[in-house]
Amino acid sequence: MSIPSFPNTGRMVDYWLGGSHHFPVDIEAAKLFEEAYSNFRTFFEQLRDFNGRVCRYMQLQGIDQFIVFAAGIPTCGNVHEVVPHAKVLYTDIDLTNIQFGQEILADNPNADYTFCDVTNLDTLNQSVVNKILEPTRRLGIVLVGISAFIPDQTLAETLDKLYDWAPVGSFLALDFDGDAAVHYPKLLQLLQDIGTPLLMRNPTNFLPLLGRWQLTEYAINPVEAWHTKVSTDSIQIQEPVFSYGCVVYKSIRFS
Repeated sequence: MSIPSFPNTGRMVDYWLGGSHHFPVDIEAAKLFEEAYSNFRTFFEQLRDFNGRVCRYMQLQGIDQFIVFAAGIPTCGNVHEVVPHAKVLYTDIDLTNIQFGQEILADNPNADYTFCDVTNLDTLNQSVVNKILEPTRRLGIVLVGISAFIPDQTLAETLDKLYDWAPVGSFLALDFDGDAAVHYPKLLQLLQDIGTPLLMRNPTNFLPLLGRWQLTEYAINPVEAWHTKVSTDSIQIQEPVFSYGCVVYKSIRFS
């Protein structure tokens, strides 16, 4: 595997989560970001914990196959590790991440990794989908860690296309960034400088983007509080909120 010249968010997250699938360029970038905001490690630990909770929730609804978009590195408690008996297809646009993922999952017959740009489902290799998943059966779709970089119109169109693509009864888990980052202007400027401006939203202006998808009973909440077994009163929720999360589903009535 050739050593990349540019950092990648998925590998930076792997570094913050204590993984081993990253390069010096990713560590250097992660440390630069930590100068703008020192709690990235905690933030991504909470986001990965949310990722696990939503997958276990979907599994309890009878979902036994998942597709993960913008997946990053499939380790450190990623989907196939928290729902180990499920079938899982990871996707990303970063070729190094895909190669890492294919090597990690090489001995797992129920999981694979392939290329896909979630904003263009035509880039998804259907033959790989058919190899791992049963496309006519209900799916668990995971879209965590990417919405904050997709403009409203594109995100709404993407969610609408995913709705048409997913079988009836499928679930979709996703998150979006709140406005806490306004208190960290160096972070916002850094993201702006590298061409990935952070798009901050609140539950009120995010809800219309869901389109035909229906919220589950757990609604939209800060990721650290979404469907936890611990009393909400005992969870330290930061205000303003850094990241919200939800799970939605495709209902027969709205297909």
